[in-house]
Amino acid sequence: MRSVRLGAIIVVGDENDVLTQKTARWATSTATETGVRLGAPLACIEVVGQSAAERMIERFLNAEVEVVSVLLQAGKFRQKLRFRGSPKRVTVEVVADVESAVIEKLKDYSQNGIEHSFVVSADAYAETDLLDLFYFHRESRQTLTRTFNHDGPLPLWIADCAKAQQYPPHLLRGESGPDAASYFIRGYVNRLAHPRDLRRLASDILYGRCDKRPSGREISPKVWVDESADIHRKARIVGPAYIGCGSKVSDNVLITRLSSIERECYVDCGTVIEGSSILANTHIGIWLDVCHAVISGNKMWSLDRDVVVEISDPRIMRPTTSISAVYVAARERYEAQQTVAKLHKPIQRPVLGNSALNLIQE
Repeated sequence: MRSVRLGAIIVVGDENDVLTQKTARWATSTATETGVRLGAPLACIEVVGQSAAERMIERFLNAEVEVVSVLLQAGKFRQKLRFRGSPKRVTVEVVADVESAVIEKLKDYSQNGIEHSFVVSADAYAETDLLDLFYFHRESRQTLTRTFNHDGPLPLWIADCAKAQQYPPHLLRGESGPDAASYFIRGYVNRLAHPRDLRRLASDILYGRCDKRPSGREISPKVWVDESADIHRKARIVGPAYIGCGSKVSDNVLITRLSSIERECYVDCGTVIEGSSILANTHIGIWLDVCHAVISGNKMWSLDRDVVVEISDPRIMRPTTSISAVYVAARERYEAQQTVAKLHKPIQRPVLGNSALNLIQE
């Protein structure tokens, strides 16, 4: 039986931080190669029902890690993070200086009897046997053990808490300092540096190339549907495919070829989604063909051409979060008109019917 206590530190960079030299090694997905922002780091965007950061937390908890500390680079994006449940072993902190916070966390772990800790940047999702990595690190008797795969070093380390916190923060990036053991990861790795990596992660999960299965239940072979999803009986879903929590798929819609529709999305009638990922809170209009793309709100990344297009016409695509605001504005206009009507014709009463619905649609 293992008697050594383990911790884990997950570093999430700020999406609004354009890769300053100080944080570049920790958060390489904060700004995509396209220069377009998604409002959150790629690791915190849900893909097939869960973000990569959430999957990392689950893997650490399953590996008997006693406490997982998520360090968020200070920024507005933290309001957009979503973690299902709130396990007692997980803490989330917003920090201004990521590197100093990591060292302070290692010091805190050491003082509380946690001897070794994983340190990982959320900008790379890697699946490996974490306990095997720990045993390798302990047998090597080094202060640090870094991981790599055939494409090079990965931002996943394991450190001796008492020893590592004595060194400057940059040592955990492997720039210089004490010798570190090296551990080769043969499992699945996705470095999450571009929207196309989100698309690849979705495809790999749906194909079964990852350990993690899609969220929700499998209603037919390779078709997963999450809670409260509404699929019209005339819609056609060809697996592998995923429909997220609270999303609605209208009539005569076709979703096919490893497509994923994330939470709170709406796909209007007659539209075809092929080989694409529709990110959370996105409304797709009627009779559209969406092929080989990643869409978030009114932004569409064409993966074939590697370009991004921002759609100004809300009838084509828009964030679903704006629908409630449109409804409220229309409702306020309607009530104002009825108030004026009452002043002129006090005996008349407003009747909510087709006129109100037409007003909302306008």
